Amino acid sequence: MNKSFQITIYLLIAFAMLSMAFKLKPLTKTLSGFMPSSIYEVSYNFYIKGDDKKVFVKSYLPKSNHRQKISNVEQDYEKMTFKIKDEKENQRATWRSKTTSKFHSINYSFLFKGKAVKYNIAENLSLEKASSSYANYLVEEEHIEVHHPSIDSLARILTKNTKDLKSLVTSLYDYVNKTPSAPIRDLTSALTAFKQNQASCNGKARLFVALCRNRGIAARLKGGLILEETKKRTSHLWTEVNINGTWIPFDVLNNHFAYLPSNYLELYTGDHFLITHTPSVLFDYNYEIKPANNVPFINSANIEELSGHPISLLKVLESKIIPKSVLYFLLLLPLGGLLISLIKNVIGLKTFGIFLPVLIAYTLTTTGYVSGILLFLLMTLIVVLLSFPLNKWGLLYTPKMAVVLTATIIIMLMLLSVGLHYKLQWLTTITFFPIIIISIMAERFSRAIEEDGHQKALSTLFQTLVATSICYLVFSSVVIKTILLLFPELLLLVLAISLKLGKWIGLRLFEYQRFSKLITK
Repeated sequence: MNKSFQITIYLLIAFAMLSMAFKLKPLTKTLSGFMPSSIYEVSYNFYIKGDDKKVFVKSYLPKSNHRQKISNVEQDYEKMTFKIKDEKENQRATWRSKTTSKFHSINYSFLFKGKAVKYNIAENLSLEKASSSYANYLVEEEHIEVHHPSIDSLARILTKNTKDLKSLVTSLYDYVNKTPSAPIRDLTSALTAFKQNQASCNGKARLFVALCRNRGIAARLKGGLILEETKKRTSHLWTEVNINGTWIPFDVLNNHFAYLPSNYLELYTGDHFLITHTPSVLFDYNYEIKPANNVPFINSANIEELSGHPISLLKVLESKIIPKSVLYFLLLLPLGGLLISLIKNVIGLKTFGIFLPVLIAYTLTTTGYVSGILLFLLMTLIVVLLSFPLNKWGLLYTPKMAVVLTATIIIMLMLLSVGLHYKLQWLTTITFFPIIIISIMAERFSRAIEEDGHQKALSTLFQTLVATSICYLVFSSVVIKTILLLFPELLLLVLAISLKLGKWIGLRLFEYQRFSKLITK
């Protein structure tokens, strides 16, 4: 029996290692050092009716940089010429008709891979004026009234008591950030945003740039799209401020201080219109955005050989039979089970079951760690409070669970309403599946109080949260998810380790401390 057990483990390990070895050579051709958090397929769709005249459409195109990579560019158009022109920091495309056809359709698509950037601004930086090399980012422009008396007076008041560069920028940022937002589609200048005391992204961004430049700090506008699964017509404008030679992003509308999310597509620098076209013609457009199933760190242009491996999930990913998130969940579930087994059998922590901590850890990847833990503790408290009258009434376990689940859903809907009314984003991101999982966990805690008492139940709850946090760190890693996607053979190693762990007869780590005196003797 032991011999067949050992042979099974060795065969699992050997097969997994051999299969992965055959993937290493094609994998080296496809690897990329860029580690994105967001991947989207983006399409520009332009429609223009010229009737009896030749027409043109101009638009800025994205360029790859330190935080975004653009690839897989394709386009479709007829009876038109296409030309790209470099304009300082920007890349601008022009489609121009060859004939006086009545209708023209243009499609320009690409793959976007982006990562978030976060900057820490040092304290006590001097308030020296920007160097002459940034003179272009200090001047007044048509819609950025740097030296208007109202802007000058406001900038002086806001920075009166600031002693360093960070506090100065923060003071200007806070003022513009707190200016009421309004869905104004028309172009709003910096001065207009100040006078109306409300603006959309373009007015707020221009006002922030004007205030920074007024104080001698180089600042510029950045234009692009916030990517999400939708068809949209709205673009977005944010700001970059030059601090010690580094351009640092600020989005005063969405409250991003020295930070830019991974789904921000940068298209141009400066105060421009994203699209221009022949005047006095019928024109329509939209941006079609879809989450891509491409694999992070992999150059999709050279992925065919890797996809052809007998044990490959890349074809499954490309087919879109299973959503990417579901595929990741299936791959992470066995790994989570192994982690909990190690935590319980080797380390010695006690948890409420094996798969509940794993499921909760995965739900935290959708709710966010802090929000998820707060929701978990809130739901636990609610279920415990509900359990007192239910137990007193002597309800059977299954009907009691139905009551708890129903009450949980009702409370969740109430929380959603509160979140919408008071604009509490973390409450509006609640989804049903995570809440159900958390409710089940809370019910297990309530039952543990009845059976084992408050102290033991709280101890197990704390240890469960520790185990859940460890699983969350693994589940939220893009690198680990990508490795599992590229090498699903690793599940065979997980299986082999789990089998070996099933024969564990040694002391747990916590037991070494518990029996330390006995071990010493």
